[in-house]
Amino acid sequence: MTLAPAAARPGGQLRAGAVGRLGSTAFGIASTSPAYSLAVSVGLLVAAVGTAAPTALVLSAVPVVLVALCFRELNRELPDCGTTYAWVQRALGPRAGAMAGWLTIAACLLVMANLAQVSAVYAFDLVGASSLAGSRVAQAAAGAACIAAMAWLAYRGVQVAARLQAALVVVELVALLWFAGRALAQADHLAWPTLQAGGAGGVGGWTTAFLAAVFLYWGWDSSFSTNEESDDPRRTPGVAALAANGILVLLYVVVTWAAISWAGADRLAAVADDDFFAVLAGDLMGTTGGKVLVAAVLLSGLASAQTTILPTTRTMLAMGRDGVGSPRLADVSPRYGTPSTATWVFTAAAAGIYVLLVTLSDAVLADSVAATSVLVAAYYLATAVATIRFPWADGVGARPLWRVVVPGVAAVAFGGVLVLALFDLSAVSLLVVAVSVAAGVPLVRGAARHRSPRPRPVPQEDLS
Repeated sequence: MTLAPAAARPGGQLRAGAVGRLGSTAFGIASTSPAYSLAVSVGLLVAAVGTAAPTALVLSAVPVVLVALCFRELNRELPDCGTTYAWVQRALGPRAGAMAGWLTIAACLLVMANLAQVSAVYAFDLVGASSLAGSRVAQAAAGAACIAAMAWLAYRGVQVAARLQAALVVVELVALLWFAGRALAQADHLAWPTLQAGGAGGVGGWTTAFLAAVFLYWGWDSSFSTNEESDDPRRTPGVAALAANGILVLLYVVVTWAAISWAGADRLAAVADDDFFAVLAGDLMGTTGGKVLVAAVLLSGLASAQTTILPTTRTMLAMGRDGVGSPRLADVSPRYGTPSTATWVFTAAAAGIYVLLVTLSDAVLADSVAATSVLVAAYYLATAVATIRFPWADGVGARPLWRVVVPGVAAVAFGGVLVLALFDLSAVSLLVVAVSVAAGVPLVRGAARHRSPRPRPVPQEDLS
C-alpha cells in the first residue's frame, strides 16, 4: 500500500519517494555520530564498569533494539514524519503527544550544543589554531556557523542530505576501524569483555553505563523521520533502522574493546570527562593518524548536526500541522520539499542555546550529555507505552509479540533506568532535565485546546 498523495493530505507536501534504504540507513548511522559519540563516551563507560564496557554496550543495545521494533510496528500502521509525537498523540491523547514531541525536540537542542562544540574545537585543532580552540568567543562563533551551514544543507533537500551522509559515514567507519586495527595490533594483551564490572561498578555504575550507551545509540530513529519521503514509507524506515543498529553495535563493541586492550581501563577511566581520541589517539596513530582521526570526529559532528536537524524539523512540522505550536511550522519549501519555517526556527534556537551554554561553562555542556540521555530514554518509554495502547486497525491481539511483549519489555527497561537515574545524575543534569520538561508545559496546555488529530494517512487504493 502507498500513502495518499501529499496534496490530498493535511499539512505540508514533503517530497515523496526521495529516500531509499541506503539513504535511510545512512541517516540512522550518521545521526548517532559514531566517532564523536565514542570519543566522549568510552572513557565514561570504562570509568563506570571497567573492562565490562563492551558487555554493557551489547546488553544496552537490547532495549534499544526493542524500541526500534516498536518504531517499526507503529510506522507500518501510521507512517507519519512526527513519529513519536504522532504515535503517542493517537495512543495516549494530545497532551501526552505534545510532551513526547517536545522531549524529542529538547533532546535534539541539547545535543546540537555538544555537536557544535566538538565541531568548533576539532576544526581549530585540525588547522593548528590551538589558541582559538581554547577561546569561548571563537568556539561560539565557529559552532554557530557550523549549525547554520548544516541547516542550509538540510534545507536544500533530503536527497542532497542522503548523498552527503552516505559519503561521510564511509569516512567515519574507515577511520574508526583503522583506529581499532592499530590498537589491537599494538596491544600487549587482548582484554576480553567480562560481566564483572570494574570502575564504579554496582547499580550506579551500570546505570551510568546504560545512559551513556543510550547516548551512543541514539539517532537511528532519524530513519523513521523521513518516512513520508521514503520510497516505501511503511517498510524502508524499519529495515534501515535495524540495519543501522546492527552496524553500530558491532562498531562500538569492536572500537571499545580495542581501546581497552591498547590503553588499559585505568588510562581510559582517567579521561572520562574528556575526549579520549583527542588525548590518546596521537600516541597510538602518530601525528598524521591523529589528524585523520580528528578529521573523522569533526566530520562525525557535522554529519550528526545535519541529521539531527532533519528529524527535529519534521517533528515540528507534524506538530504544526496539528496546530500544536504555530501553524507556520507546517510550511514546506515549494522548491526543495523540506520544512522551511521549522528548519530556521530550530536553527536559531539551537545556535542561541549553544552560544549561551558555551559562554556559561564547559561543565554545563558535559552535564547536558547525561540530561540528553534521560530525555531520550523518556521518549523511548513513551513510544513503547504508545505501542501497547495504540488503536490498531486489526486489534492489538493480531500481533501480540510485537504489540505487547516487545514494547512491554522495552517500557520496563527504560522506566527502571529513568527511576535509577534520578538518584545518580548530577545536580546540573537534573536541573537541565527539569528546565527542559518545564519548557514544554505551554505546548502541553495548548495541545488540549487544539483541533482533533489529523486523519491517519489513507491507503491509495481506499481513495477510489
